Amino acid sequence: MGAAIVAIVGLVLWRNGQPQPPKFDAAVAVTGDVVETVSVTGTIMPMDKADLAFQKSGAVAAVYVRVGDPVKKGDRLAMLDDRNDRAALAATQATHDDAARALTPQELAVQQTALDNAKKDAVNAAHDGFTKAQSALFNYTDGFYSNPQSSNPTLSIHTDTYNTQLIMNKGRLDATDALNHWSADLSAKDIDPTTLISKARGYASAIKSFMADLSVIVNALSPNNSSLSQAAINAYVASMNSGLTALNAAIDAISAAQASLSAAKSNYDLKLSGSSSQSIAALSAKVSQAQAALDQDVLVSPIAGIVAKADPNVGEFVSAGQGAFTVQNSAFKIEAHVPEADIAKISFGDAASSTLDAYGSDLDFPAQVSSIDPAEIVLEGVPTYKVTFLFVNPDNRIRSGMTANLDIHTRERHGVLTVPYRAVTDTKGSKTVRLVSADGLSFVPVPVTVGLKGSDGLIEILSGISEGDRVVTYVK
Repeated sequence: MGAAIVAIVGLVLWRNGQPQPPKFDAAVAVTGDVVETVSVTGTIMPMDKADLAFQKSGAVAAVYVRVGDPVKKGDRLAMLDDRNDRAALAATQATHDDAARALTPQELAVQQTALDNAKKDAVNAAHDGFTKAQSALFNYTDGFYSNPQSSNPTLSIHTDTYNTQLIMNKGRLDATDALNHWSADLSAKDIDPTTLISKARGYASAIKSFMADLSVIVNALSPNNSSLSQAAINAYVASMNSGLTALNAAIDAISAAQASLSAAKSNYDLKLSGSSSQSIAALSAKVSQAQAALDQDVLVSPIAGIVAKADPNVGEFVSAGQGAFTVQNSAFKIEAHVPEADIAKISFGDAASSTLDAYGSDLDFPAQVSSIDPAEIVLEGVPTYKVTFLFVNPDNRIRSGMTANLDIHTRERHGVLTVPYRAVTDTKGSKTVRLVSADGLSFVPVPVTVGLKGSDGLIEILSGISEGDRVVTYVK
C-alpha cells in the first residue's frame, strides 16, 4: 500500500514538471484583403411613377390601354363622355364669333397683318435666341467641362466642395435639356408663337442661371486654389463675361419680341371688339374655359412607361380625383435608409451587391449608389438618410415593391497584413496585440498600428508585427 502511494505522488510531481498546454487560442497574421461593407435593406421603386385621375367627375366613354401596355408621354389613357362639353364649347365659340364679326374686313385685315408680323418676329427672335444661347454655352462655358455635351458632363475647374461640382455637373446637363426642348419647340409645326416665345424666354433664363452660377465659381479662382496662372484666370473671367453679355442680349431681344406680340394681340382684340372690347374679352375667356373643360375629359400619360393600373371600365362613373390609372417607368431603382452611424462611409458611385427576397441569397443584382439625400429622415427615433441605388444591368425579373438586401462596398485594402479583429485590444486609445512566444506557451503585449476594419472580422495591421506572427484571440 505504501509503495502505491509513493508511486502516485511521484506521477503527480512528474506531471507538474512537464510543460503545460497553452491556455489561449491564437491566430496567424497573414497577408490578405480587408473589405468594409455597410449592410442595409431597401425597397425597389420605379424610376418614374405617375398615379393619375380625372380632374372632373363623369362617365367613362373610352379606355385606350390595359395593364402592361407600353405608353409614350402624351398618349391617351381614357376619356369621359364629352358630348355636353363639346356642345358648350361650340355654343360659346359661336357667340364669340358673332360678336367678332362686327369688325369690317378692311380693319380686320390691318390688325391681322400687324398681329401676323408680330408673330413672325416672335418666331424669329426664338430662333435667334436659340442660336445665341447655344453659342454662349458651347463657346464660353464648355471649355470648363469634360464631355460637356454628353450625358455625363464633368466640371474640370476648382470648386470649394465636391457637392458644388455635382450641382454644376447637373446644371450643365439641365442646360443641354433646355437646348434640346427649345430645339424641339422650334421644330414643332403646331406650336403657337405666343407659347413659343414664352417658353424660349424660360429656356434662356434657365441657361443664364446656370452660367451665372458658373461665373461665380470662375471668379473665385486664384493661383492659390488652382493650378492656373492669374493670366489664365483673367482670360476665363473675360470669357464668362462675354458669354453672359451675349446671352443677356438674346434674352432682351426675346423679351422685346414677346412684349410686341402681346401689344399686337391686345390691339387686335381691341379693334375686333370695337366699343364692346370688354364683352369680347369676356367671351374669349369663356371660350378658353370651355376648351379647358373639354380637355379635362381626356386623361393622358405625363411620362413614358408601362401601365401598372387601369381600373375603370367603359360606362363606369368616376369621381374627380378618384385613382384610375398608374403609369410607371420600366427602369427601377432601390431606395434604402442608412443610419447616421454608417452614412459617412458611403459615397456617390459606391458599388453594392443586392439580393432580392423573391429570388434568394444566391442571386446577385449588382447596383451602384446614385444619390444620397442631404436631409435626414427620422425612423423609429433614429436619424437616417435616403440613399438611392441604380441597377448596373437591366433585368426583367426585377419588380416594383420587392425587398432588396444590400451590401455596399465602401472601402477595401488588398494584399495587406491582417489579423482577426478580436485579437486587437484597445487601452486608452492605444491598440495592442498579444504576441505568442516562440515556445507557444506564453504571450506578451505588443503595440500595433491598425488600418481598415473589415466587415468579415479582419483588421488591417500597419505596423507592430510581421507576417507569420501568432497573436492571441481568446484567453481560456
